[in-house]
Amino acid sequence: MPDYYRDLATDYHWIFPDEIVSFPGVIGGTSIESREFIQSIVDALPPGAAVLDCACGIGTDAMALAHAGFQVTATDGSPLMVAEARRRLPGGVELLACRWEDLPATLTGRFDLVLCLGNSLVHAGSHKAMVAALSGMRQVLAPGGTLIVDSRNWELLYRQRPRIVAADRVRERDGVRSTCVYVWNIPDALDEPCLAEIVLLLEHPGGVLTHRRYPIDFQPFTPAELEARLAEAGFAVTGSSYHPDRGRYAVTAVAARSPVS
Repeated sequence: MPDYYRDLATDYHWIFPDEIVSFPGVIGGTSIESREFIQSIVDALPPGAAVLDCACGIGTDAMALAHAGFQVTATDGSPLMVAEARRRLPGGVELLACRWEDLPATLTGRFDLVLCLGNSLVHAGSHKAMVAALSGMRQVLAPGGTLIVDSRNWELLYRQRPRIVAADRVRERDGVRSTCVYVWNIPDALDEPCLAEIVLLLEHPGGVLTHRRYPIDFQPFTPAELEARLAEAGFAVTGSSYHPDRGRYAVTAVAARSPVS
């Protein structure tokens, strides 16, 4: 999995509204359309439960979970994202740069809840790599633990085929105003990867305008493919917030008795 977010790490906060990136944060904030679904799973955890955010990005979800009193470990495949998260997160959160397939060899603890949010799993790439990533997550679950994975609704995106999608408002932080724009290049077939350019339009003090652009590839999958690959990795799906007309969804799963052969 390439480190798509190496250069984006310090600008990544512009993608999210203030309430998600500012303390204390919002649980499930990087998967806002499934936030109530995710919160219902979190509410069922015992106080102080061990939680792993294995696609932590700059630490927004981990921050909210730590504030809620959980014992949080946060990992990400991008060392630059982990460095940015370390700058933002409280000292009680353990932070590590780690790829999904390396989780079992890297982490000694086991977790009541494992989160893979922020539309991150799409970056696993191939079918085989995605199953390996999910298998790594399964192996660090405690007995009876739950995995939550979220995803963009790629079928809807490919059906609607937007070209330019701008944020719904301008954001201002530290005297800089920013508008985030996604420029999509979507192929005809869902099994073909698509490209998004994240373009940040920045207005600095004094009215100086600049922009930054970050191209990112996505290898999409359908909800049915996600469920099949979860089964291959040894999971049984227990719930989903999927709706064909909603832009994102989340799926919950628990370890099955044995992976699909």
